[in-house]
Amino acid sequence: MSLAGALTGAAASGPASAQDTATGSSTAAIAMNDAMQESFQLRGALQQLAAELPTLPGKMAATLRAMSPDGSLDWLWSAFALLAAALVAGIAVQALFRRWAEAVYLHRFPPAPETRAGKVAFLLGRGTVMLLELAVFLITAWLVAVLLHEDLHASRVTVQTGILGFTAWSLIRLILFNIIAPDTPSCRMLAFDDQSAARLNTALVTGLGLSAFVISLSIWMRALGLEASAHKVALVFSAALSTCILSTIAVVWRKSVGKAIMGGAPDESAVHPALHFIASIWHVMAILYFLFAFGTASFRILLDRPFATGLVSAPVLVLVAALLLQAVLMLLIDRLLPRLDTRRAKAVLMDDLARAETAAGEAPDTTANASQAEAEALEAEAARAPYRALFDHGAAILTLVFSAWLLLKVWGISIHDQSSILGNLVEVAIVGFLGYMAYQAVEIAVAQAVRRDLQRPDASTRAPGEMEIGGTGDSRLSTLLPIFRNFLLITIVVISGMLILSQIGIDIAPLFAGAGVVGLAIGFGAQTLIRDIFSGAFYLIDDAFRKGEYIDIGSAKGTVEKISIRSMQLRHHRGALTTVPFGEIKHVQNYSRDWAIMKLAFRVTYDTDTEKMRKIIKKFGQDLLDDPYYGPMFLDPLKSQGILSMEDSAMIARVKFMSKPGKQFELRKVVYAGLQDLFEKNGIRFAHREVTVRVADAGGNLLPAPTPAQIASAAAGAHAGLAAAEAGGQGQDPQ
Repeated sequence: MSLAGALTGAAASGPASAQDTATGSSTAAIAMNDAMQESFQLRGALQQLAAELPTLPGKMAATLRAMSPDGSLDWLWSAFALLAAALVAGIAVQALFRRWAEAVYLHRFPPAPETRAGKVAFLLGRGTVMLLELAVFLITAWLVAVLLHEDLHASRVTVQTGILGFTAWSLIRLILFNIIAPDTPSCRMLAFDDQSAARLNTALVTGLGLSAFVISLSIWMRALGLEASAHKVALVFSAALSTCILSTIAVVWRKSVGKAIMGGAPDESAVHPALHFIASIWHVMAILYFLFAFGTASFRILLDRPFATGLVSAPVLVLVAALLLQAVLMLLIDRLLPRLDTRRAKAVLMDDLARAETAAGEAPDTTANASQAEAEALEAEAARAPYRALFDHGAAILTLVFSAWLLLKVWGISIHDQSSILGNLVEVAIVGFLGYMAYQAVEIAVAQAVRRDLQRPDASTRAPGEMEIGGTGDSRLSTLLPIFRNFLLITIVVISGMLILSQIGIDIAPLFAGAGVVGLAIGFGAQTLIRDIFSGAFYLIDDAFRKGEYIDIGSAKGTVEKISIRSMQLRHHRGALTTVPFGEIKHVQNYSRDWAIMKLAFRVTYDTDTEKMRKIIKKFGQDLLDDPYYGPMFLDPLKSQGILSMEDSAMIARVKFMSKPGKQFELRKVVYAGLQDLFEKNGIRFAHREVTVRVADAGGNLLPAPTPAQIASAAAGAHAGLAAAEAGGQGQDPQ
């Protein structure tokens, strides 16, 4: 029965499987058939191209004669004369306009700009003026051609094509002139030396001009009625010529362009390895692209496919557009975050101060003010530099993405199709770019805020081995900012990740639901963790402690060295590091806030003049206040509190002072050393502990001449009593 069932199942599934197999086979057969047909078409087109190539000059001459009423080429010479007249008139008017424009334009810019914004502004401004000159040339030449036009259609087409071709070549020359800047090395943005810049500019202008001439010739002949097959030959020839010219330039100038890619660094070992690798093989990649683009363009031209023109020269056009975009972005960045131009800023400041003091009738003395202004300008530049570097990096990324988009557009590849993976990748890249910029901006902002806080006058600068109990800690800002930074960075990463997952087609709703379930599980299973996090949050909100402060929480004490989400680390003044969860803290005793009071007790003899001692202490306290080093440490001067108590062999005196947190221990050493020196000079003696022993007999009568044994026994008893008294008094606060 099982065998029958198997046979039945095989019979049932057989037709479906056979149908799927047949469908797949037919699809493969259709694709193979299409490929073979295209191969046959391409072979036929190549054969036709080989046959048309020898006859191309004859067909071109026949086309030119066919445009003449009498079958001669006389109309061509008159058209060339009219074209020459139009070009000469346009060049003459352009020269006049250039003379006027340079007089108006050049004086607005310094001869050698110091900042990047000045260089970019000069080149962009000069390029704009040259575009206006080219527009004046085109309008003038066109008007002359219209005024002197001939009725013959071929003449009009010849003149129009010639003017447009010359304009295109002039535009290429204009763009290369401002990108390479062979005449203005002070404004050159690319790292070329003067000789390389001049020669490379000449080579590119000549080669691209020759390519533009051949392409214009092909367009002109097609407009005059050249056969489609012959026109294809002309287009393939122009593509081949462009490939040869650009490949030759890439080989000849590979070293100069490679140095420019590395930024002109004299030490190549300091260049990033990836950049060094690109600089060493860029010409190989360029030649491979030119060959591939030539093959693709020829294939599309011969088979009448779209997007056939401009593939070979596309990298040059993309590079020009990318450099233009990069220049505009750099100019905007430097306008928003200007670079420091010390030479210009100092000159402007000197002029302003000199005019102000001269108007007030004083002698101009601007040295100190200029130094202060320069220091402030340097500080502002240090604050802007990280943001400008970030924006420069972002501008480079945008330029690279724009270049890729433009190159794909030239090739006819659409990135806006949401059904393709490329369209999704674009949106993913946008989200990733914005997330990356936000992440880096938060890092820079927090780092600068912490750096400014550490540079404040009262900031602690002690090394870890020099810490004192109660020293001044960091500000509240520098304590909370690292925690706030971590929170923001985590938020940015999570949001960016969610958006990226959403863009690539993943439903993120279940992720949120899962996060809620996980959060609920954590809430039930990690109550101690939640308690630690909330306790720490409220301690920080209450400003109970800050990083760098010395605190005592009962179970541990030390300097707050690190604060995380759920715990902190305390460094004891003897070096031990203790990690304490916030939830275990019951109370906080902070030794580093506002002020500290130090009370010092000492013993003096009974014959001490207490009034004299008080005056000495008062004068010593005033001297300490006047001291340039110790004076700023005091908040309340050293004062005498008089006699605190009286013992058998001494009077207990005490002094006190109020100081900044952490400074009381350094001042304690100075006070003790100073009092010892002053008391010795003024005859005030410190009292030592003494025990007077009198030896008596059993009846209580003093012995006039006790024996050595009796003296030793009495001394031992007195020593034992003194030791017991000291042991009982330990742990008491003398204050």
